[in-house]
Amino acid sequence: MNELPVVLIVDDEPSARQTMEMLLMREGYQLSFAADAYEALAHLDDEDEAAPDVILLDVMMPGMDGFALCQRLKQNPHYQHIPIILVTALDSKQDLARGLDAGADDFLHKPYHGLELRARVRSMLRIKKRHDALQVALQLRQDLANMIVHDIRSPLSSILIACDLLEPQLTDTENLEMIRSEASRLSAFLTDMLMLAKMEDGRLILSRSNVNINHMAVSVYDSFSLEAHLKTFSLFWIYRPRRHLFL
Repeated sequence: MNELPVVLIVDDEPSARQTMEMLLMREGYQLSFAADAYEALAHLDDEDEAAPDVILLDVMMPGMDGFALCQRLKQNPHYQHIPIILVTALDSKQDLARGLDAGADDFLHKPYHGLELRARVRSMLRIKKRHDALQVALQLRQDLANMIVHDIRSPLSSILIACDLLEPQLTDTENLEMIRSEASRLSAFLTDMLMLAKMEDGRLILSRSNVNINHMAVSVYDSFSLEAHLKTFSLFWIYRPRRHLFL
């Protein structure tokens, strides 16, 4: 596993690439180079090449310029998290706005000083490091949610099976139905947890559907009736079975 930060330098001028290499070579980075946008795309698609942590991208290049390449990378979910520093001699507000619209994370104006170059690269590397740490934390949360759901759902299934086995042996099944109902409700809650995690991860597409309000009210009433009885509370509600309300 590569532990050195990887900086990809994209510039069609060999002298410009050499200058950046000289200014960054003592910073402890792994430097990669591309002479144009298409070579940069080939580098990114090559699984044998280390994925860059920062891209230094020249704007004025033949063929696909830096603005177009930046926009293309930021529209690709595989690369959009990589910070891009646009390197340009253009300094008009229109060019700045065009770079921001393309998704650039920072700018380096020519002629630049080595101190500024190194400072901007370090700044983008800090952002990339925080992004990577956040992705690790989100994956850990997803793994933990999956583990919790699995570990709780298994005994819930056993409880529901036990309810089915006990039911023929009992004359009064009211409490048994309460146990079954609460176990089913907890199982549904675990399913909702997984759905929420998938939704936050962008892997779930929600679809709207009708919900019967009367059925929902019955479920809520059943869920709290035992607790209310134990606390000597009285629950009551008005149910009109002939009138079906949907949300």
